[in-house]
Amino acid sequence: MSSPLRPLVTLCAALCWCLNAGAAGRDEGAPGAGPDSAEGFWVATQPSGIHVKWAILDGGETWGIYEAQGTILGAFHGSTSSGNGALHGSGRAFDIPSNTVGASHHTGSYIARQAITLTTAFGAQVSGRYAPGYDRPARLTDLQGRYAGDALGSRGPVIGMALHVAGDGTFVMTSPEGCAASGTALPRPGGKAVFNVRLRFAGRACALGDGATASGIAHVSTASGELFVLAMNEAKTDGWLYLGSRAAD
Repeated sequence: MSSPLRPLVTLCAALCWCLNAGAAGRDEGAPGAGPDSAEGFWVATQPSGIHVKWAILDGGETWGIYEAQGTILGAFHGSTSSGNGALHGSGRAFDIPSNTVGASHHTGSYIARQAITLTTAFGAQVSGRYAPGYDRPARLTDLQGRYAGDALGSRGPVIGMALHVAGDGTFVMTSPEGCAASGTALPRPGGKAVFNVRLRFAGRACALGDGATASGIAHVSTASGELFVLAMNEAKTDGWLYLGSRAAD
């Protein structure tokens, strides 16, 4: 990690409130679904400069990432139950500076599609705002294009990767460091601005291993061109993430 980020390591560990790897799938009747829920795309910026972004999907499945100065610091995956302004969850956090993966839990409150506050198992409090772009249906034309960014697993080194997404959602990722990946990204059935992603890795430098498969989500900002992809391996024991920016074709 570069020296400007070293003071953030302690806070990063405190923010590892990532949610359970055994997350719920899409279920319209599950906690977290419906208008009175914490469903949505949420963003927060800590005083230290750490940016937290997480998506609570229909059915309660939850994914998130935190980064600072363009450097990935961690990710999380799990499930959230919510209703009547209160929420709770438990899960697995991926903290990059300390190279650790661990279980955690959180409680909090929310105003549907406006604001959210979470208190973690470490005692840290994170307050975020709703990103209304979540309500815009995911369109492959928004995702299509070329990206440049960094990828890593929970215990692997950061490697630079280029990504090309075709008009039908198929994509290819390449890296000069000996890892490649290919897969598909498709709009989720719920009609929100999140894509379902499946990919397979090839190369000894891949964090999850040569031939490993993973599934997760992708989200792209139509305003900034920032893209993140979060995925779990098939055993739900390790995660992989990519943070990139749209590049000129």
